[in-house]
Amino acid sequence: MHFVLDRLLGPGLSHLVSLVIGVAGVLAFSAGIFGRLTTLHLRDAAQTEQLAVLASDLEARRRQLQALNVAGMALTSELDSSAVLQKVADEARRVASARYAALGVFDDEGVVQLFVTSGLTPEERARIGPLPKGRGLLGLLQREPHPLRVAEISKHPASVGFPKGHPPMHSFLGTPILWRGRAIGNLYLTEKHGGAEFTADDEEAVQTLAAQAAIAIENARLYEQIERMAVLEERQRIGMELHDGAIQSLYGVGLLLEDAAVRLETEPEEAKAALARVVDRLNAAIADLRGFMLGLRQKAVTPDLPLTESLPRLAERTGENALIDVSVSVAEEAAAALDQTRREAAFYIAADALGNIARHARAKHASLRLGREDGRVVLEVRDDGVGFDDGAMWTGHGLRNMRDRAFAVGGTLRVESAPGQGSRIRLELPTIEQVARG
Repeated sequence: MHFVLDRLLGPGLSHLVSLVIGVAGVLAFSAGIFGRLTTLHLRDAAQTEQLAVLASDLEARRRQLQALNVAGMALTSELDSSAVLQKVADEARRVASARYAALGVFDDEGVVQLFVTSGLTPEERARIGPLPKGRGLLGLLQREPHPLRVAEISKHPASVGFPKGHPPMHSFLGTPILWRGRAIGNLYLTEKHGGAEFTADDEEAVQTLAAQAAIAIENARLYEQIERMAVLEERQRIGMELHDGAIQSLYGVGLLLEDAAVRLETEPEEAKAALARVVDRLNAAIADLRGFMLGLRQKAVTPDLPLTESLPRLAERTGENALIDVSVSVAEEAAAALDQTRREAAFYIAADALGNIARHARAKHASLRLGREDGRVVLEVRDDGVGFDDGAMWTGHGLRNMRDRAFAVGGTLRVESAPGQGSRIRLELPTIEQVARG
């Protein structure tokens, strides 16, 4: 090109034109490269923004799944029905990032029997007034038990508005709590934090929580049934022990007194001997009643105290009332490793074991120990009394109650005894960490 321009324009002008063409080419190439780099930069920025959104969503999902895991572990450790319902509502609000949550329990006729709220102050709850009547979206969820997600409550065809004093609510997420295909309650959430509506992930998470809640609620119901049965069995045991022990002894004392009264004038020596037998029988009856009252007094020691306090008190009372030496050892680490439910189980089983020793063992020495072995908490009660045939040990109410109580909280109970060789009761319980791990 240079030779062509040199012939047409001359050496000086051709050089200038070549320079201009070169600069223009460089500028054009640079513009193309810059445009391409700009396009790549914009695409990278868009991808970075998409990745940031995806990372945020993944982090939110991770937190939600973590909250679900924590909620599930918390629910399995609770056996009181009212506490379970409140915990479900609290955990649902946290899992779905909602401002308010509620849990409704209704009967077979659809009448709301219990309505637990979370996120409302006591004053706000009082201003709302009586329990819901099963109308609006709440009633719809009762009639059609499947998840319901609404962006704006007031725009849904089933909405009937809120009562006077009710805080404003817009977004809604509801799901039934199903047990074996039957709805035993409903879980309601409103006001997603940030003003957005509840997502499909929220719905899935709350459904998972509702499934966990159904198991926890049913477990609490079964535990309460066991507790009621234990109360009935305890009443029956008290009646049988009074009838077979102290009442029969007192009845025999009465017969001896009648016999002594008849012989008093005609056979004074025989009457005197009869009165001596009366004194012996009365002493035996007093011993029976004292042992019986010991069992009641032991149960009067509150299980709400730490085991480091309640177990030594039980041991002290056994020693005072049964006139035996009772040694006690309670490790603080072991006592702190039990949750409330298993702490109460350990207390009541210890009370039953010591009561049995006082009433039946005729022991001189007993021991009570609470410690940790192989990661579990172990309660052990021993005595050097008359013992019994361990082949028939579960025929009595006391041992059966201890076994059932241990089973109800995931523990194991082992009893070892033989006639003339004393007895040993060993209870093993899972720690708080082991319960949380399932």
